[in-house]
Amino acid sequence: MSTGLVQEATQFIEEWVPMKKYHFEAKYLDDLKMQLQRKFSPQKPYYAAIKKSAVFIEDGKGLDIAIRKKAGAEEEKVGIVFKKDLQQLSDLQRLISQIEKEGEQYKNILIVLFGNTDGEMKEKLDTFLTGRQQKSVVTVISR
Repeated sequence: MSTGLVQEATQFIEEWVPMKKYHFEAKYLDDLKMQLQRKFSPQKPYYAAIKKSAVFIEDGKGLDIAIRKKAGAEEEKVGIVFKKDLQQLSDLQRLISQIEKEGEQYKNILIVLFGNTDGEMKEKLDTFLTGRQQKSVVTVISR
């Protein structure tokens, strides 16, 4: 299956504007999830060409959000991890743990760094991503 879903999700997140300013990361995550739901999950599954195609927005189990697109027997999944104000090593370690545990489940993972990200934490994340051996493709979106 093509990477169309990954490109659409990436573009949407890059252009995403929260409905308002929130005090907590969880509220931003809920806002993003709600807007993704509106974008990718119309009331009824839509039809692409002749094959029935449906997109589902779900809790990502070990990740924050999962977008799943089914077209016939084929399925494409994108996992999303959301981090607001990545400033502390403990938050980075949790993020890395999520990627290591869930990397096998998702061919594509989007990491959304929102707000103020410490330069050293970003550098350590980049070093981790460069050295990892898993098959999933990880894209970092800084907002």
